[in-house]
Amino acid sequence: MNLALTSDFPATANQVVVNRMRSTGRCPRVAWIPPFTAMGRTRFPAAQKLFESYGFSDVEYCDIDEEPNERQLARLDEYDVVYLTGGDPIGFLRNILRAGLPSRLRHRLAVGGLIVGASGGSMQLTRNVSLFRLRSMPLEEVFANRGKYKALGVVGNELLPHVNRFEPPFLETVRRYSERVAHDVIALADGAAVLHTSSEDYRCVGQAVRFRKGDMARIEGAA
Repeated sequence: MNLALTSDFPATANQVVVNRMRSTGRCPRVAWIPPFTAMGRTRFPAAQKLFESYGFSDVEYCDIDEEPNERQLARLDEYDVVYLTGGDPIGFLRNILRAGLPSRLRHRLAVGGLIVGASGGSMQLTRNVSLFRLRSMPLEEVFANRGKYKALGVVGNELLPHVNRFEPPFLETVRRYSERVAHDVIALADGAAVLHTSSEDYRCVGQAVRFRKGDMARIEGAA
């Protein structure tokens, strides 16, 4: 598995992720996938410039919402990097499912193709996207229908991006959430990434913490 889940790359630099992308080819071709057409069309020009600042000049817009190109989606394996942007993870998941992307993303990882995610895009590869719902509703309400928000489950944990932006009361809610799930919650600060070589094997680069059965601890080895 070749998977890099980040909090906000490339908005904040992460050289390990950059190096992993560069290792895919002399001039890596990147499929840039946003959750929604309107947001994607607005943000894509700035994203192109940002990726170009890291040396990636071949970045292509890939719509999965209002203007999907079925031929392009069917040929995702021809890209060196598939990049899932940030954005509302619940709407993102809905469009990923509607576009038939889960099997294509799983196949890509099975053959060693690189996927990079940021924020809401990173959450798509995890067990569930309900951590996003904690920001606007009580814990009990989140758990009442949490099963409806299962993500692709490629990795065995859930992911909380932007942990450096949250106040202690919200992090306490996340800690209580972790008491009631059987797997870990990995929280990444902006600039950090979790690099997976399999569903359960990973290492973190940057500031990262783990919520496990109600305990919160810094992940050892996170630089």
